[in-house]
Amino acid sequence: MRAALAVEWIKFRRATTVRVATVLITLLVPAMSAGFLVVVRSDSDGALAIKAAALLTDVGWTGITGFSAQIMSVGALLAVGVVVAWVFGREFTDRTFGALFAAPTSLGALASAKMLVTMVWGVLVSCVAATLTLVAGALIGLGVPDADAAAGAGRIAVVGALTVVLTLPLALVASAARGYLPAISALLAVVVITQVVVALGAGAWFPYAAPGMWSGLGGASLAEAVTPLQLLLALPIGAASAAATWWWWQTAEAR
Repeated sequence: MRAALAVEWIKFRRATTVRVATVLITLLVPAMSAGFLVVVRSDSDGALAIKAAALLTDVGWTGITGFSAQIMSVGALLAVGVVVAWVFGREFTDRTFGALFAAPTSLGALASAKMLVTMVWGVLVSCVAATLTLVAGALIGLGVPDADAAAGAGRIAVVGALTVVLTLPLALVASAARGYLPAISALLAVVVITQVVVALGAGAWFPYAAPGMWSGLGGASLAEAVTPLQLLLALPIGAASAAATWWWWQTAEAR
C-alpha cells in the first residue's frame, strides 16, 4: 500500500488538472469572497454592488466567511469532481490500465491509494481556502479574526470536506465507464439534479444540496433548518462508493 501511495502521489502532484483545481479552490474562493465584500462596503449603487449585496448576509466576518462557504459548496464539487474523474478515468483514456496488472501491488490497493490521495488533498485545500479567507478578510480591513470568523472558517472547511466526500461516486463511474468523460457528464447531471431537488423543496435531505443550503445558498432560514443528520448523509454515500470502486478495481479484467 505504501508503494501504491508513493506512485499515485507522484502522478497526482505532477498533473496539470490537479494544479489548476488547487489554485481555483485555495485562491479563487477567498479572492471572490473578499472582492464581493469590498464592492458592498464601497456603498456603490452599481449593478455589481446590488447583486453582491443580495448574496452577502453581512459586511463583516460573517458575510465573507458565509459567502466563501457558499462558493465552496459549488466550486469544490466541480473542481474536485473533475480531479476524481481524471485520476480514475485517465488510466483508460491513456491506455495504461492494462499495464497496471503487471504491477506488484493489487489493483484494489491502487484504487485505495487513488481515493486516499484525492480525498486528503481535497480536505487540505478546503482548509487552506478557509484560512486564506481569514487572511483576505484581514487584508481588506475587517481586523483581527474573532470568534465569528473562526466559526465561519470552520463552516467553510466542513462544507468543503463534505463536498469532497460526495465526489467519490465519480470514481466508480469513471472506472465502470472506462474514461473520465462519462464521470464529468455524471458530475454535470448531479449539479442539474441538485437544482431541481432544491426547487422542489427537498434539498435538505439531498446529500449534494445539504452542504450548500447549510452554507446559506438558500438563505438564512433554510441554513438553520439543515440538521447534522442531513449533512452527515454524505458519509455513507462516500463510504459505499469507495467500497464499490475498490471492488470494481479488485475484480476488473484487462480489455
